[in-house]
Amino acid sequence: MRRGLGFGSAALVVMGLELSTGAVTVVVRRLGLGVAALLGRSEFRVPAFRFVAGVVALLLGLALWFLLGWSARKRTVVGAVGDGCPNCGNVTRRVKRRGWQRLLSALLGERLMRRRCETCGWVGLSQEL
Repeated sequence: MRRGLGFGSAALVVMGLELSTGAVTVVVRRLGLGVAALLGRSEFRVPAFRFVAGVVALLLGLALWFLLGWSARKRTVVGAVGDGCPNCGNVTRRVKRRGWQRLLSALLGERLMRRRCETCGWVGLSQEL
């Protein structure tokens, strides 16, 4: 539900910009002209370095936005808090985390550990107390 509201609000902002100023059309047209200039078919409207730096910043911003959305969805995979098993309550031991689990921990800003229960076989992420 929250993701739909986020996309809906972003769509309304873009639609409002386009209807009130025509800015979206101008941006898309200028991006197309910049790509054509990179391919050597026309001249740049802005300096080439500025265009490339802007496109890189745009792509980095979109990548960060997608990473934050991914981390918000993955927050639900944290199954326990502390070193107790959420299934049987016994003490668990630490297991080496996978790459995506390290990335999730960094994006969420929380210390997440991968743990395994020797009694029931549960394996999952646990948040450090």
